Amino acid sequence: MNAVRKSIAIAVASVVMATGGIAVTSSVAAAPEQGFQSVAFGSHDGGKFADRIAKRQAALHDKLALTPAQEPAWKNFTDRMQASMPTKGERAPVANMTAPERADRMVAFLQSAEQRAATRAQAIKEFYSSLSPDQQKVFDSQFHGRHHHHRG
Repeated sequence: MNAVRKSIAIAVASVVMATGGIAVTSSVAAAPEQGFQSVAFGSHDGGKFADRIAKRQAALHDKLALTPAQEPAWKNFTDRMQASMPTKGERAPVANMTAPERADRMVAFLQSAEQRAATRAQAIKEFYSSLSPDQQKVFDSQFHGRHHHHRG
């Protein structure tokens, strides 16, 4: 079970990397009635969560001191990162699911998370290549997501 929990935490951390997402903790097991996504991604009401992301993006933008020529790459990067965020889909109550249904739901969620992580990784690589070496150092120091808080 520990390996499953670790795999889930790694997948979710990959998805929310660089946007200051919320790390998955053992609270997933403690609150099964809320559903995995609710616990894993926190209870962010759209406005506050969007505000936090916007503030982090603005701070990173300022620290990078982008040139006008780099602005299109920045816009593409932020648009792609935002588009790859998980969405709240229609969810059946977990309590009404059988164990195999919950397992299938988890597999589907993890497959979707893997696809979003790949999209985000590609966006990061493309934007990173547009930065100068000094900007890359700033980006490296500022853009590390929350996965480093995960305990092995």
